[in-house]
Amino acid sequence: MSHRQISRVLVFLTAACALAACSTTTTSIPLSWRNPDFQQTAFKKLFIIGVGEDEGGRRLFEDTFAKALAYQGASAQASWGVLPQSTQLTEEQVLGAIEGGGFDGVLITRLLSVDQSEEYVPGSTYVVPTTYYGYGYYGYYGSSYDVVHQPGYFKTNTTFRLETNLYAVAGSGLVWSGQSETLNPESLTDVIDSMTAAVAKKLKQEKLIP
Repeated sequence: MSHRQISRVLVFLTAACALAACSTTTTSIPLSWRNPDFQQTAFKKLFIIGVGEDEGGRRLFEDTFAKALAYQGASAQASWGVLPQSTQLTEEQVLGAIEGGGFDGVLITRLLSVDQSEEYVPGSTYVVPTTYYGYGYYGYYGSSYDVVHQPGYFKTNTTFRLETNLYAVAGSGLVWSGQSETLNPESLTDVIDSMTAAVAKKLKQEKLIP
């Protein structure tokens, strides 16, 4: 392989890695609210409810959320173990599951929307790396002017928006609410992993969990 061919391969790999990095799943929480009248510093034990009729998805979400909260130092329990129903839960069922469990907070999450949008990514010009010095002064000179152009393109962005509310068991008052946005996940597992980690971290920052 010639010096110029090697240089082009290196540039191609650099561009490919840059594009791959752009597709990494990220979750942000652009909207959140905290009840200013809430005086308790942190919840000791949380009860997690994922709203949805898909039993497998609900179990995966609640279990992952419990693990994310535990990673931040909080105690939490998935609701599906005591409320396995895939249909809508009644108030009596929810209250019955909470009573006697030692819970002081309830986390409820629902899906708001899944949105898609088109984004234009401008083209870029990459200068070929000049890390090969064994080809004489003209080889160095020529490769210094050699460039590879990455044309612009359109890509589709997919955003999952979810809402999570935290309620105090005593009085059933809303303590905190946040809307999360997860960009370009590769799978449902990506959405859940990224979203639950972000919300758990936010609750930690808000000092709502130990």
